[in-house]
Amino acid sequence: MLNLSTPAIWYPGQTDEDIQEEIDLMMVRAKYTAAFINGEIHADTFLDFLDEAGNDVFDLAQEWLGDDITS
Repeated sequence: MLNLSTPAIWYPGQTDEDIQEEIDLMMVRAKYTAAFINGEIHADTFLDFLDEAGNDVFDLAQEWLGDDITS
């Protein structure tokens, strides 16, 4: 079982198909995150996954590490 917080997005009026898609995406994010943390995939693979999912990895790094990612 995965013990990582990777939320699904829910909004009012969402169809069953839409919420299932969000849950599926949540599970993929959790699996990639767990694989990275467990050393099963390289950082480049994890960063590529995040980028392909539409995330700006530099913005994510700032969120994770704070305003100054060089210190």
